[in-house]
Amino acid sequence: MRKAASTAGEARSSFATLPTPARLKVFLVGDNRSTVGWGRGASLALGQLLSASFEITGRVTGDFFDLSTAEAGYVGTFMPARYYRHFRYLLLRRWRRSIAWYINLERLFGAQDFIAEDPAVSIDNLLAHKHRHPALSRIYDQAAEADLLVLDGDGDIIFTTPPRRVTLFLLAMIELGIRLKKPVFLVNAMISDCPLTGRNETTLAAAKRLLAQCRAVALRDPESLEYVQKEIPEAKSCLIPDSLFAWFSLYANGSSYPPLNGDFLLPHPEKDEYWGKLDFSQPYICIGGGALVGSQPDRAVRCYARLVDEVSQLGYRVYLTENDLPDSFLQRVAREKDLGIVPVDAPILMCGSVLAHARLFISGRYHPSIFASLGGTPCIFLASHAHKMGSLSRVLEYDVHRQFNAFPDDSEIAEIVSTARQYLEQGESLRARISHVAKLRSDEATELPALLKRHVNG
Repeated sequence: MRKAASTAGEARSSFATLPTPARLKVFLVGDNRSTVGWGRGASLALGQLLSASFEITGRVTGDFFDLSTAEAGYVGTFMPARYYRHFRYLLLRRWRRSIAWYINLERLFGAQDFIAEDPAVSIDNLLAHKHRHPALSRIYDQAAEADLLVLDGDGDIIFTTPPRRVTLFLLAMIELGIRLKKPVFLVNAMISDCPLTGRNETTLAAAKRLLAQCRAVALRDPESLEYVQKEIPEAKSCLIPDSLFAWFSLYANGSSYPPLNGDFLLPHPEKDEYWGKLDFSQPYICIGGGALVGSQPDRAVRCYARLVDEVSQLGYRVYLTENDLPDSFLQRVAREKDLGIVPVDAPILMCGSVLAHARLFISGRYHPSIFASLGGTPCIFLASHAHKMGSLSRVLEYDVHRQFNAFPDDSEIAEIVSTARQYLEQGESLRARISHVAKLRSDEATELPALLKRHVNG
């Protein structure tokens, strides 16, 4: 008996000392946690999903995509490299436009963005200039050291004319991964033609070539999947809901309520005009902004002021949610109507909590609408870029896939209020149904690491 026990003990000891297989290293492109928009929650959720199965050894943040600075990819500049970081800081501040003259001066002396319309040219530029551009060198080194590249497509792949820099940047990173012979994955992606300028055939052609070489392309909504299956049939495409759904468990219990006194969630510096306006001890409705309305702030203020007046007739407190920087026009609406507002830079889990426990949410914002749905809050969708809001109603299995105008007129506002009244009357039964669907989407979203593992070896 002692001999057997000893043998078994030796076996257990031997097993315990076996080396743990090293986790694959991921280079994550498009980590938007560095931005203030509430979509940063999706990047946090994606990072957590990946970190559970992989080691994230490098990142490119979302704010890098759009900055026209030397550090963000302007090559042929005469500014010494040691000053790039300080100059980037200046451009991130509110006075960015006041020093845009410097960007034009650099261009005049031959500077150009390393991102070109042709992703192959973009990577040629990166390889040619990375020796004197620390940011480009970091991108290359991180990609070269990783086992696989994961690109967060978000709502950024829209084939506009002229092409969006962020779209071209993502395509360039696919090109880089392919040249380095790394498995490349595009996830969380919406892909669409532009509803305003139509289809950019040149950018679509580049996307066709590159997406066909990705190990997998995970689309976040059915319309994007249908688009890719039709226009890029060579891509290995599938539908996996947005990573933010993976946060369902954070809002599925009673511990996720916002503080009854909303002053506790106000960020620094606490503005006097925001103080004492948020009371979450009583039922409330939230109204958020949208990508389209932010481009016309004066018109947006007039439109939203009328919307607030009519929604207030439903008998609930109305609060505004500044979901992204272009929603800053809501600050004017809040002052005009003496309303509480949740600022864009409030703690992200608190932002989600406010929406998850509202009675209703009206907006043209994708990720905030997911936050609301995690708690069962019914949403009324306003139009945004491409098909993102209309397709979200399909993801959430709404009976009617209605998307109202980004600037609803009086007749549409009346319809919005009527729809709101119907949703409110359904009470907890509707909330339970929405929450059930959000749980299903959460289960599907958490399958993303398994998808990557299945396809990483081809």
